[in-house]
Amino acid sequence: MSDPPSRRVTRRAFLQLAGVSTVLAACSALPASPTPSPEPTPTLTVTPTQTPTRTPTATPTPTPTATPTPTPTVTPSATASPTATSTNRPLSIISLIHGPYRALVVDGVLSRLGLTSTNIRVDQAEAVPELTGYDAVVFAGGEYGPDEFELPIFQAERERVLAALQAQVPILGICLGNQLLAHWLGGKVSAGRWEIGWLPVAVNEAGRSDPLLAGLGESFHAFLWHGDQVTRLPEGGVLLASSERCPVQVFRLQGKPVWGVQFNPQYDPVIAEGVIRSATTLSGRGYDIDEMVAIGYREYDDLAGRLFGNFLSAVRSWRDSA
Repeated sequence: MSDPPSRRVTRRAFLQLAGVSTVLAACSALPASPTPSPEPTPTLTVTPTQTPTRTPTATPTPTPTATPTPTPTVTPSATASPTATSTNRPLSIISLIHGPYRALVVDGVLSRLGLTSTNIRVDQAEAVPELTGYDAVVFAGGEYGPDEFELPIFQAERERVLAALQAQVPILGICLGNQLLAHWLGGKVSAGRWEIGWLPVAVNEAGRSDPLLAGLGESFHAFLWHGDQVTRLPEGGVLLASSERCPVQVFRLQGKPVWGVQFNPQYDPVIAEGVIRSATTLSGRGYDIDEMVAIGYREYDDLAGRLFGNFLSAVRSWRDSA
């Protein structure tokens, strides 16, 4: 299996390669949102040890026939105005989005868990509001490389995120969000070997006792699509999980409700299949498309619901103890 060519070209062309139109179509075809209830430098060799119940798909087809339930769509809330004194009120979540389709996928997971979020399209220069009034921040992905992290588009966002960190607001950084967190806190992000598809992630001892990865065992499969990676943790960063090509798959800031994950926990096998099959250049680079898709259906164990559920539980505990 060979890596995609030139990181910069592929990074900038990520949306075309990943098939944005298919992802949008898959998201729009999902069931209606449920009514909210009251309430992803040593090299590792990873051997999965979990044996959860999964639904195998022996012969995946280009168009999935199963009716997906993990990621329903939702119309994002324009504003969040929680009552600060109520411990039973729904969580107020804000998602900082750096690419055209990620809001739909993240919203699907949140709506399934009975929540909506205020979405800010940073890539379209939407103003990032004060984050300290929210219960949690989802710091999502996008198509930017480490040599672009100091662009003016990120400056206001950086100030808001660092202020939220200072105020102890829980944050979940995903993919690019994970990299920006590490970079802004003094870590290092560099180009690495590409990881594409459903791959095993090994959880270390610290990770197995961390609330974000609770119940995921010593290893789980996650969907990845990245070349850049965190190569040095920031001060106070605690490594929680790694993959074969990317030693820093999950980290946490010690003593703070702040996590970064390199993989894409919001993807389920249906969304991932649309992305993989739309990336028509992958097969020419040695990737077995059918096997990539089949791994997702075979190994997926509701990572979206479990990891986001863990994060939201940690947010509630943090909020209620404040």
